[in-house]
Amino acid sequence: MIRTQIQLEVSTFEQMKTLAARLGCSIAELARNSIKEKLAQHDQCDKWAASQKVLGRYKSGLSDLSSNHDRYLADEW
Repeated sequence: MIRTQIQLEVSTFEQMKTLAARLGCSIAELARNSIKEKLAQHDQCDKWAASQKVLGRYKSGLSDLSSNHDRYLADEW
């Protein structure tokens, strides 16, 4: 692990201290888990944005694809 420092407002620190005690973990563990969660959310947003860019870019030539997609996928798989 890499050691780093952050500066927090007193009220934020107190809230973290209280939550960490309630969860039975250290403030450092709470901070690490919170950062991991935020990064995972950001990653999901990036994946969502990337998927939105391809919507409508390709044509299947099928007029009923949205209602019969399972049947078409079964044929391919």
